[in-house]
Amino acid sequence: MSTLWPFPDDALRISRFPAASPVLSGLHRALHAGTVPNTLLLVGEPLAGREAVAAELSAMLICPEGRLFCTCSSCQRVRQGVHPDLHLLRVGVGHKEIRMEDVEEVLANFQQVPFEGRRRVYVLANAHTPPLNVFAASALLKTLEEPVAHACWILLACNPLRVLPTIVSRAVQLRVPSSPAAAAENLGPRALTLLQAVPGSLGALVEEGEEGEGFLQLAQELLPQAMNGNYLALLRLSALVRERPWRASLLSALSLASASQVQPELAERAVALAEGWLLAQRLSEQLYLGFEATALASLGRVLEVT
Repeated sequence: MSTLWPFPDDALRISRFPAASPVLSGLHRALHAGTVPNTLLLVGEPLAGREAVAAELSAMLICPEGRLFCTCSSCQRVRQGVHPDLHLLRVGVGHKEIRMEDVEEVLANFQQVPFEGRRRVYVLANAHTPPLNVFAASALLKTLEEPVAHACWILLACNPLRVLPTIVSRAVQLRVPSSPAAAAENLGPRALTLLQAVPGSLGALVEEGEEGEGFLQLAQELLPQAMNGNYLALLRLSALVRERPWRASLLSALSLASASQVQPELAERAVALAEGWLLAQRLSEQLYLGFEATALASLGRVLEVT
C-alpha cells in the first residue's frame, strides 16, 4: 500500500510492532470513556512503532464507529493519508524546517466541524525544534492553548527534551514501546550498528533524514583519520556537531562500533574517542563554549593529534 503519510509504508503496519498494540488498546478504552486528550505527544524511536500508533489512532478517532483496527472506508482512507479530516504537518518539499506558513495552511479550517468523521485529526510528524521553527511553534501553541472538542493533535517526538517546553506542557505524553530491529530494517545495516552501540542514536539519525545519512557517511570517512591523530579530521568532525549537539551521540556510537573492527592498539583510542565526544558535549553545554573547543580539549591529548 502506498500512502501520503510522510513515513515508509512498513512503518505504518501495526502488525510489525506487537509491543505498540497495548498502547492502542488503552487509547481505545479512553476514547469510549471520553478521556482521550486533545493533544497527545507520542514519544518513541522513529519507525519503530510510534508512526503506526499515530496512523491507527487517527483512524480510530475519525472512524464513525470509533473502532480499533477497523477496515471501513473511512479508516482505509486515513491509513492512505487521503481522508479530508486528516491533516499531516511535515517539512515542506524544498525546505528544511516546518514554517509558520505550513502551520497556518493546515489550520485554515481548524474551527470548522469535521467533513465526514467524528473528529479532525492533526498529526505533526516531528515536534522537535528544529525542524519546527520558533515561529511555527508559536502559531501551533496558540491553537493548543484553545482546544476545540472536535479536533485532536498527535505530536511525534523521539526526545521530549527537544520539544519546546510550552508545547510539552499542553500535551499528554505517551511513550510507545519500540521495536528497534524493525526500525533498523528500514535504514539498513549501518543503522543497526548505531542502534547496538548507543541507545537513542538511531532516533537521532532518522530524524535528520537524508542530511543525517550524509553526516553518517562523512563521519565514517573521518573517524579513522581522527583515531590516527589527524587534527584536521578531528576539527571537521567537531564542526559537524556544532549546530546539532545530539550528533555527539552518533559520533560516540560510531567510535564504539569501530573499536571491534580496528587493530588492538587503535581499539583503546576508539573507546576513548567515544567517551570524549559525550564529555565534550557536556562541557560545551555547561561552559557555553563552542563544541570544537571542548572536543579538542577533551580528545586532543588522548589522541595525540598532529
